Amino acid sequence: MKAWFAKMRISAALDGGRRPAAWRQRKTSVWDELSGFEQEMAALDRALKQSAPKPHAPPSLHNSIMRAVRAAERPGARARGELSFLRWLPVPVIAALAFMMVSHAARGPVRLPAQHTEQLSVPITALQVGGEMARAVPSAVVNPLADELKNLNRDLDNTAQFLLASLP
Repeated sequence: MKAWFAKMRISAALDGGRRPAAWRQRKTSVWDELSGFEQEMAALDRALKQSAPKPHAPPSLHNSIMRAVRAAERPGARARGELSFLRWLPVPVIAALAFMMVSHAARGPVRLPAQHTEQLSVPITALQVGGEMARAVPSAVVNPLADELKNLNRDLDNTAQFLLASLP
């Protein structure tokens, strides 16, 4: 396990551009393995750094990109020019709505035809009778119950008097 961590340190040192530290181990087999790994990694690192291709952009690349960007902007400008009539579309719609409101206001309010008052007399009478019944019905229902309660109280009083009179 220690050898694995040592290999990771060697790899990290080479990636960072530093020289790996000398490894001192008590076991010679581990030391041989680590020194061999360090040499292999150093050789691989040198080979990769030497063979890395240098990016080279042709001089006309910038100009061709800029031409493509400018060409991409033009169709958008044409499309906006072709649809510019749509921004004027609300104006006639608002004018038509304003004209309809003015003509409606000029005609005045809608007048309903005059109805005969005789037709309304029957429902008015029914509503008046219903109101009188709502006032009279509760007393007609409660009065018999109130009379019965008075009779019950009177009977209780008479019973109490009889019982008191019967006591020695």
